[in-house]
Amino acid sequence: MLTEKYKHATWNGSSFWHGTSSIFLDSIRSKGLGAINPATDYKLLDVLSFLYDEIIKHQITHPVFLTNKSSIEAAIAQGTLELDGMLLNFKHDGIYMSASPIKAAYYACLNLVGSEILEKCLILLSVLMDAGKEPEIPVELDVFGVRKHLNQRAKPIMIEITEITDDQLLLENGDDPTALLREMRETFPNQPIAQQFERLQFCNFKLLNPVPASKLRFYEADFEGDPKTRNFQYYLSRI
Repeated sequence: MLTEKYKHATWNGSSFWHGTSSIFLDSIRSKGLGAINPATDYKLLDVLSFLYDEIIKHQITHPVFLTNKSSIEAAIAQGTLELDGMLLNFKHDGIYMSASPIKAAYYACLNLVGSEILEKCLILLSVLMDAGKEPEIPVELDVFGVRKHLNQRAKPIMIEITEITDDQLLLENGDDPTALLREMRETFPNQPIAQQFERLQFCNFKLLNPVPASKLRFYEADFEGDPKTRNFQYYLSRI
C-alpha cells in the first residue's frame, strides 16, 4: 500500500519536472522551457501590481482578497513569506522545476492556469468584477490578455526535462546544487520510498538557461483526489 501511495515519489537521478498548463504549451514547444518567463516577458507582474492597486484604491475587503492578500503582496515584492513555520518563495525571476514528478504534478493540478502570477491576476480581477469595479487594464501592460483566461478551460501539463547538466541549475535559494545532487544520487537507492518522498518536497531548482524542446517530454495530466492533500493520484498521457 505504501509503495502504491508513493509510487511517483522516487527520482531517477537525471530527470527534472515542471508543472504548467495548456495555456503555455505551444510557446514552450516552439521556444523551449525557460525561453519565456511569463511573469516578466508577458508583464504579468505589472498587471498584478495594477490590479492590487485598484483594489486598494477602491477599499475592497472581499474575503477572497483577504485570504490571498499576503501571498499576493509577497509576489509583487518578489520576496518570501513565512507560513506555518515554512519560508515560501514568491520570486519569479526564472523557471523553477523539481526532481520530484509528484511535486510538479501538485502544482500543475492545483494551479490550473500554469502560472502562479496569472492565477493571482485572475483572483484580483474576479474580486474587482464582483465588487462592480471591473478595471480597464492599460493596453501596454495587458500584453497577455489576462481577461480572456478567466473562463478559459486549461489542462494541467507536465514537462519532463530529460537532459540537463548540474551546472545548468541553481538551488531555490541561489546556491550551487552540485553537492546536494551528488548526495541524492548516492543515498536515494538505499532509502525507503517514503523517506525519498519527504526529501523531494524540498528539492526545487532554478533553470539557468532555456532547454530546447528536443530535450523535453510533454504529458497531459489527469488526477483524482485533492492536490492539496496526499489523497491525490495523477495519471500522465504523453502528448
